[in-house]
Amino acid sequence: MLKQLFNWFHLRHLEQDLGRELRYHIDRRIDDLTRSGLSESEARRQVTLEMGGVTRIREEVRDVWLTRWVRDFAYDLRFSARSFRRSPLFTATAVLSFALGIGATTAIYSLVDQVVLHALPVREPERLVVFDWKGVTASVNAFGTYNLLSYPLCRDLQQQERFFDGAFCRAATTISLSTGADHVPAAAEVVSGTYFPVLGIQPAIGRLFTNDDDGVPGASPVVVLSYDFWKTQFASTSDVVGRKVLVNRHPMTIIGVAASGFRGIDVGVVPSLWIPAAMSADAIPGFDQMLNRRVRWMQVFGRLRPDVTQAEAQAGLQPWFKAMLADDERRPEFPRITPDRRQQYLASALELAPAAQGHSPLRRRLSQPLWVLFGATGVLLALACMNVAGLFLARGSARAREMFTRLALGASRGRIGRQLLSDCILIAIAGGLLGTVLAPAVMRALIAFLPRDVAATALQSTLNPRLLLFAVLVSLTAGVLSGLAPAFLAGRRSLVASLTERAGAAPGGLRLRRTIVTAQIAVTVILLVGAALFVRTLTALMTKGPGFDTSHLISFGIDPVRNGYDRANADRLIRSIHDDIRALPNIQSAAIANNPLLTGGSWNAQMTIQADQRITTDREVHLNAVSPEFFTTLGVKIAAGRDFVDRDARPASEGGLCVAIVNDAFAKRYFNGRSPLGARVGLGTGPDTKAAVEIVGVAPNISYRGVREEWEQAYFPLASCATSGGTFYVRIRGSREAAIQSIRAIVHDADATLPLGAIRTLDEQVSRSLTTERMLAALSAGFGTLALLLSLVGLYGVVSFSVEQRTREIGVRVALGATRFATIWLLLRDALVMTTLGIAIALPSIWALGRLIESQLYDVKPTDAPTIAAAAALLCSTTLIAALIPARRASAVNPADALRLE
Repeated sequence: MLKQLFNWFHLRHLEQDLGRELRYHIDRRIDDLTRSGLSESEARRQVTLEMGGVTRIREEVRDVWLTRWVRDFAYDLRFSARSFRRSPLFTATAVLSFALGIGATTAIYSLVDQVVLHALPVREPERLVVFDWKGVTASVNAFGTYNLLSYPLCRDLQQQERFFDGAFCRAATTISLSTGADHVPAAAEVVSGTYFPVLGIQPAIGRLFTNDDDGVPGASPVVVLSYDFWKTQFASTSDVVGRKVLVNRHPMTIIGVAASGFRGIDVGVVPSLWIPAAMSADAIPGFDQMLNRRVRWMQVFGRLRPDVTQAEAQAGLQPWFKAMLADDERRPEFPRITPDRRQQYLASALELAPAAQGHSPLRRRLSQPLWVLFGATGVLLALACMNVAGLFLARGSARAREMFTRLALGASRGRIGRQLLSDCILIAIAGGLLGTVLAPAVMRALIAFLPRDVAATALQSTLNPRLLLFAVLVSLTAGVLSGLAPAFLAGRRSLVASLTERAGAAPGGLRLRRTIVTAQIAVTVILLVGAALFVRTLTALMTKGPGFDTSHLISFGIDPVRNGYDRANADRLIRSIHDDIRALPNIQSAAIANNPLLTGGSWNAQMTIQADQRITTDREVHLNAVSPEFFTTLGVKIAAGRDFVDRDARPASEGGLCVAIVNDAFAKRYFNGRSPLGARVGLGTGPDTKAAVEIVGVAPNISYRGVREEWEQAYFPLASCATSGGTFYVRIRGSREAAIQSIRAIVHDADATLPLGAIRTLDEQVSRSLTTERMLAALSAGFGTLALLLSLVGLYGVVSFSVEQRTREIGVRVALGATRFATIWLLLRDALVMTTLGIAIALPSIWALGRLIESQLYDVKPTDAPTIAAAAALLCSTTLIAALIPARRASAVNPADALRLE
């Protein structure tokens, strides 16, 4: 096969050599015969008879150079290209159909590959696993995303060398970073000293972290830069090693730059630099619990030994883990918990999960929506294949005489079928090329749906070898599938019957094309219903809103502690900025929240409630600390009780929390219609938890993490909580631009170096929180529209073909007195039958597939009858319009002209 492939690329040279060799042998034989007494013309004729023809010899030699099917396929492609040049409209329609399907599929696959499938660019990523605690923990605090464990547990796992070649831990954070100019927010990762060695990452320059950099807390003020950050901020200068950067106003020395291909282990957040865990107190202001086993804040990964499987490692770890739990329970600092909770704690297990793709909240959020969209593009591509198959069936009918004349001259049916298959493959390849050219633009549009804050994502809109290979495979598959129907039909027709038919008639082809159009309609119904469901979900969420008036409301964040302030001075600075903003004439009201709304995160904990009896919440409650007038600024009226006032602000040094406001969901879940006012709550569920915080108000439900969410919430006075910064919410009068300019001036006057984080309107924040729903609605609506257009093209072609075939019949009907309406109805009835059958076929599929997308919907069921009815009505009306055009043309047929055609 390799030799034949080599011969293919050197075919011209081989042909020239063969020609010279044949001429040499012919000339020698002619000379011999001439010397024997024959004339030159007689000698040449004798040589031709002896050799059996030069053309035959050339064909036989070519079969030695190349397998016959390769040569025939190449000739077929060449013939197809010439024939397509003579049919530009047909070619453009077929190529565009494939380009739409292949381009959309390639673009969505690019995101699926990058977000879900693509392994980390590290050494042997398939051996990486992530640890997860299953069961009850004895944590006193946890922050981060998921798979959270403590730093000491990571150090313990590094000693399990029987199962692992190493273990490391990491935590994502946002820092205030200065390279010599302004302080700007930047993404960073706090990592153990084993991070780079276990991953197998090499430095571009300098060195990377080792265990020596991760020993004594606070003793290793060093950082490693990402390659992209080094390139953009330091212009790839080689003398960057040894320079200092300011991390939260703390000087740290650059010791190296990571390799160019490595962008962290989270595809959704690319860090600017890495900081050793020993410096976590400087990287995360106010955090001094690195060595506390009760604080879970890092993801822990391990690299399996080559001779150990994931299941073996998990099973082998459990005896050690159980012993560790028992030892931990006997530690003096172990918290007081109930006997039941202690039993649950000791029953916990340590589980392992594959981590070749790293850790990514973006993957967790987008995985299912991306697979849904990828499935939709697959359906769209199948629809494009059916559309092209219908076009080729029509083309085959027009070329029926040509095909069967070739059969009569000795071509085999298989040879004709391969020719038709080559036609489809060539069109598919052309469509694939065009779709691949368009794919990067679609990919950029998809990535633009994702909000970008401090950190960039690792998502790229460029073509790579994996993507090109996928596009090639999809193109070839689409070409083969679309060519099966024309090739199959070519092998079934009777030679005698075909030669006696008039040109263009092919009754068998009409039946097959009707079947294809019916399938197209069924697929279109599925896509239209899916699009309608996602659009209704987005509309319902936008109508619901976050539970408060977002108009004329803006937000921004500041974090003085990350910029070198101590707690006391940070509180004074925040109060000063707050007072100055409230004094502006174009500001109606302003308030501060410790945790921002509608960003996906929250402060949460279980609580103890002391009312008629002492109970604990059965799940975590979302908590926030807010200033007075927070609810007023949002435009929310307290439903019962009162709002916070200045006298509620009892500093943490004087006992901390004393009052709280809960929301309606909290009151309904835990008070069964009774008033919660006067009841007392406490953070935690242990037997020693003091329920000393009085509930003084009940607020309406508002969205905290996202618009979809309706959850129990509790609020505390901001001044009673130890915070490092806050998010300001400001309701403005008049121009938004003028208000933002005034706010920037106030912050600049307070501290010119203090970064102002993400100033935007709440309308923009609501839109950002609905990114996934907006992407699903927009793309599914686009796919549904394309599917509808392709189906209409297919239906129009079938009805037009039917008109052409039935011209004589229609002429006879008209001659016998059929009305114009009866003639139109004759053809519209066929279209209506195909549409009805397609809808009937689609209904069971909608029911089956609905369960796959149910989690992505809101306030609508996947089998919602009005939605399905609306999609069916849209399809019926458009298909009847598409069929009406050729039907009206048929009704105007002159009977004499129709009969004369025969």
